[in-house]
Amino acid sequence: MLEPLDDQTRDLRDTLREFCRREVMPGAAHRDAAAEYPAKLFARLAEMGLMGITVPEEFGGLGLDMRTQVLAMEEIAYADASLGSVFAGHYLGMETLRQFGSSDQRERYLPGLATGTFRVAFALTEPDAGSDISRIRTRATPGPDGWTLTGTKTFISNARESDALTVFAMTDPDAGIRGITAFLVPTGADGVGFSAPIEKLGLRGEHAYEVAFDDVRVGADAVLGEPGGGGRIALEVLNSARIDVAALANGVAMRALDLAAGYAATRVQFGRPIRELQAIQMLLAEIDALVQSGRLHAYHAAALRDRDEDVRRAGSLAKYVASENCFQSVDKALQIHGGYGFVKESEIERLYRDCRIFRIYEGTSQIQLLTVAKLLARQHDRHGTVV
Repeated sequence: MLEPLDDQTRDLRDTLREFCRREVMPGAAHRDAAAEYPAKLFARLAEMGLMGITVPEEFGGLGLDMRTQVLAMEEIAYADASLGSVFAGHYLGMETLRQFGSSDQRERYLPGLATGTFRVAFALTEPDAGSDISRIRTRATPGPDGWTLTGTKTFISNARESDALTVFAMTDPDAGIRGITAFLVPTGADGVGFSAPIEKLGLRGEHAYEVAFDDVRVGADAVLGEPGGGGRIALEVLNSARIDVAALANGVAMRALDLAAGYAATRVQFGRPIRELQAIQMLLAEIDALVQSGRLHAYHAAALRDRDEDVRRAGSLAKYVASENCFQSVDKALQIHGGYGFVKESEIERLYRDCRIFRIYEGTSQIQLLTVAKLLARQHDRHGTVV
């Protein structure tokens, strides 16, 4: 069973919920249509102290657990998935420094990250390196005073809006994933270039870019962790990010359920509200089951993370279940809306476009299943059982 929320977490959730329903939801459709980045709303979230939920208090954060972070992401994604993805992207960039930064790097950057005055984007994906990060072609060559980076990244969320990028580059091409090193690169450094925001099907208010590095020089102190340790850093941070994506998917699915229930209560056919029709009742109940399943998986994975346990299996399961369930939930909600769910003016139409990416980014559904299968095989070989 899940532990009940303590007063602090409940108050934070309730305050955020009120803010999102009052200030975020009303403009979500306009921001989607205009592909408008939600800068003012992000700043408001920072003012509320939400940029450092899991950052230790000594660095200016709230010092709370990941379950609280998951709840916050649900509430924001419920109101606007684009803003939720921007918010999750902030945590993806921050986690690299929180988990793997040196003492000096943590003292230097975490206070700004916790208040939103400093932002870091996560630059891993490349045109030829998505799920297979061992194919990274961005190179970092050592010099007398540091490193020189050359290469291209793509689909990098929040890149131009951030102050720095966590860039994963190959420093030993013959070592595969063990030849990757992570660097903290200022976005204003000479040789860093950005494309225009990439046009996307959904999450249009969250901007993603192609980022080019043309002989970008950084000092030796720009290395995060140890040279050659970047592959492990990327995979470990993505374990947490997958729980975040599950939370975003759950928030959208929760919104879909509310929209479907509301429409079914007011839409009259055959002389009565359609929620009295057995076919609609079954669809609503199916959505509810999907939503609750996704949320339980996300909370379980977050609880394991809070106990510093291995979350590879739980995180992959949470991301897989929540993202797949979200897509099914939105699809069923659109079915309840009928033709009205298929038009641009419908919020369900926007949710349908937004939710599709959850099954792809931070590791596709197929990659999650392969990860779980490999872990099950290892556990069976080691213990003779997987349960």
